[in-house]
Amino acid sequence: MNTKQICSLARLLLLAASLALAACASKSPTVQEAGLELVILHTNDTHAHVAGIDKYGNAAFETAESRGGFGRIAAAVRAFKADHDNVLALDAGDQFQGTLFYSVNKWSLLAELDRLMPWDAMTLGNHEYDEGCQELVQFIDSLQFPVLAANLVPEKGCPLLKADTVPHIIREVRGVKVGIVGISNEESAVLANACKHTRFVDAAETLRRQVKELKAQGVEHIIALTHIGLPADRALARAVDGVDVIVGGHTHSYLGPDAPEGPYPIVEHSPNGNPVLIVTAKRATQYLGQLQVRFDAAGVPEQWSGSAVELSSAMPSDPAVDAIIDRYRANLDTFRKALVGRHSIDMADGMDLCREVECLGGMLTTDAMLEAGRPLGMEIAVCNGGGIRAALPKGDISRGDLLTVHPFGNVFVMREYSGEQIWQALEHGVAGEGAKGPRMLQVAGLAYTIDSSKPVGQRIVKAEVVDAEGKVKPLVLKARYGVAISDYLANGGDGYEMLKDGKALPSPDPLVVDVLEQYIRKHTPLTTIQTGRITRIR
Repeated sequence: MNTKQICSLARLLLLAASLALAACASKSPTVQEAGLELVILHTNDTHAHVAGIDKYGNAAFETAESRGGFGRIAAAVRAFKADHDNVLALDAGDQFQGTLFYSVNKWSLLAELDRLMPWDAMTLGNHEYDEGCQELVQFIDSLQFPVLAANLVPEKGCPLLKADTVPHIIREVRGVKVGIVGISNEESAVLANACKHTRFVDAAETLRRQVKELKAQGVEHIIALTHIGLPADRALARAVDGVDVIVGGHTHSYLGPDAPEGPYPIVEHSPNGNPVLIVTAKRATQYLGQLQVRFDAAGVPEQWSGSAVELSSAMPSDPAVDAIIDRYRANLDTFRKALVGRHSIDMADGMDLCREVECLGGMLTTDAMLEAGRPLGMEIAVCNGGGIRAALPKGDISRGDLLTVHPFGNVFVMREYSGEQIWQALEHGVAGEGAKGPRMLQVAGLAYTIDSSKPVGQRIVKAEVVDAEGKVKPLVLKARYGVAISDYLANGGDGYEMLKDGKALPSPDPLVVDVLEQYIRKHTPLTTIQTGRITRIR
């Protein structure tokens, strides 16, 4: 299929989806022709799934049989823009991390692909800071579309002072000025590896100032492009006047019919009562968000429709993008062919599940850490669910699979904590909405029970220590325990301030992924695992 045929097919598929969605508009008053009609295409949390995802939801290596991928996004956006003169295409951040493509090739792969992506703008997610601010500056400077971060205010000494970021851009759509304001993740100093001079200012106050500045320039419609998570987006919509649409990311939220987090779009209301449309499109390039908005003569959204459209394997993919992916895939062969073991365990697993329940990747990781630590006096092992970035495939396990599950290069360390500090850490892990999220702790040598109906800080109703013989005893708040843990958590990452105060114990300091590999090699083939570590009663 040649490029012209690909574009034609993409237009037909997306146009059909657009017409179907428009017929199901969320609100249908009398339309005033004076208002702008705007289409927003968007992605978020693509996490280096450059070739899309496979049938198990893991990162794919080849586009042909996958869903999603940068090539399908590029083809769909470019085709839609060719047929419509009112389209803005936005990425809400977290392109970094999450696949073997990234672990081996780092941001240079994304930079090369981004030069072919038809984005109008992106903002920065927390993972863009993972390699440090100097590396992020180089990535930003390599891009040909603007990077928006109005709330990023680097202090003297931060390399980002020299980065080519801007707080907002103005695009003219059918003769009407549309402003796009970027809000980066202000927790990046805690969640990632931003330098100590990286500073963020309050998102709501920043957005109010940006709205005032844009309105003074004659901007009629304002989009906030954010990476702060759906609950924070909803709060932001209720707090700031003058914003019409929020395109968000960070929480990997899927919005749609019967989705637990809400419909597409979620409609909030600003302090003056005007509707604010909030959209996001899950993660890993599986979906392309497509929002159509019609404004009335006063510039207020009056009609809208849309959905997160799944990019199926039948949809075309940009051949130029795929050629780059093919070239970089060759760099992965060494890792993909280096087998370390096998497993046949049927168990929930993957990035999303590890933030909600006990998962195979989390349990194997903490089992490996605890086995390495017990001879040195460790009784418990913990890792954060957000540190597990993929499901461990059933069957053969390669070094590449392990690097996909654990791409961050975290180091195994040992600390001594009081039972009270451990309890506080468990509470922090379930403090998110629904007692879920990337902070939730996967554990070994420990079992705990969650009641999500209780207030934050009171959701852990039971915590017990499980010794090497399987004997169970209550976690004693005043007792001291040896804990195998990653340096990321031990240094207070993910907001675990209570874990910064642990007593450092002598440790060999291997990488967590190396500890896991050694464990799998020793115990292969893995056929069973001890469950019952995390219990939810509500």
